[in-house]
Amino acid sequence: MLSEFTRHRPPAAEPAAESANPAAAAPQIGVLTSLRFLAAVWVVLFHLQLMGNTFLGPVFITFHRLIVSGDLGVDVFFILSGFIISYTYLLRLGPKLTWPGYRDFVWARFARMWPAFALVVGLLGLWFVLGTVQHSVLDWSLQARAPDLSAWGLAKQLLLIHLWFQPFSDGASWFGPGWTVSAEWLAYLAFPVAALGLYRLRRLHPVPALASSLLLMLPIALIGPGQLVDTGRPYPYSWLVRILCCFLAGAFAFLAARNSDRFASRPALAGPAAVIGILIVVAFLLAVPAPGHGKVVVLVFPALLALLSLVRGRARAALCHPWLLAGGRASYSLYLVHMAFIYLYHWLTVEVLPSAGQPVRNVLAVATLGGMALATYLLFSYVEEPARKRLRAVFPRTVAPATAG
Repeated sequence: MLSEFTRHRPPAAEPAAESANPAAAAPQIGVLTSLRFLAAVWVVLFHLQLMGNTFLGPVFITFHRLIVSGDLGVDVFFILSGFIISYTYLLRLGPKLTWPGYRDFVWARFARMWPAFALVVGLLGLWFVLGTVQHSVLDWSLQARAPDLSAWGLAKQLLLIHLWFQPFSDGASWFGPGWTVSAEWLAYLAFPVAALGLYRLRRLHPVPALASSLLLMLPIALIGPGQLVDTGRPYPYSWLVRILCCFLAGAFAFLAARNSDRFASRPALAGPAAVIGILIVVAFLLAVPAPGHGKVVVLVFPALLALLSLVRGRARAALCHPWLLAGGRASYSLYLVHMAFIYLYHWLTVEVLPSAGQPVRNVLAVATLGGMALATYLLFSYVEEPARKRLRAVFPRTVAPATAG
């Protein structure tokens, strides 16, 4: 979900035999940038179901089973993070754990994710203070558990550790999907240590690499309400299993894509295989009898991302369309702001205009979507990117860049 999409030159320390992957077989980060945008839109549509009584209703009806599985977009984000973080940093951090390397990595991730998140938390904090005048925090948060609005609760939000202190994700963040930011932060803090082991597997054959990613996804696919092994209730710390398994599965997917030159027909079949895989996943999600049962498709998400990172020709050109790339770069800002406008829509239709007819609701829905788009642009252009560059300048990079391609 939160990654740098820059290409680097091979490091001098990398043996020639290991950095000789043909350019045609190297993972394409631009494609994955676009996938971030598509995953963000999937999550947003999942949350927009609150607007089912507007002009969006037919869309939700037609694609109901696909949209109600939109929480799987979070798993896509986590897998993408593991893939791209490994692509960008594995060869830089893997040989040896050093304080400069660890500090540079963690600071780069903090600079990317904290400024925009802190601003959204501050604005929503004011919103919830207003909400407690009329209703409980639980009513206004649209979560199963009320978030903690105390001073310690604010401190946890700003330190990005708000999820670490409770077994369930509901109520951890001041806005629903904000729990994923805390989960990602934990994964980032642990990655330099995990990189020590992943680096020593950097020449792993794609078949065992993809098999490893599939095994890592098994706990997510099989356990939980509505899934193949139905416990009837959420299990404690499932969020921890979700982030660690997805992130590591993404890292192994990267290793599979990195070493795809082991197959003679590596890029030629990547595009068709990825298209077939996507069609199978979409068909499955549309056909499952219950939303939760669609979770089993997460098993193939890492393999699909690995294949899509290798596509060439027209498929790559389509996935690297400028609009998709722009959306991918701003996907974090979209992910942060969209719930604020859903809160506002809910308040207007429930509290201010409870008897409004569909024409009024349609106008409010259009304004909500427009507000999301505008706020995403403003947050990305004037907060996320400028703040990231300024914070990165505080600690100039002391470790030479590397590529895992």
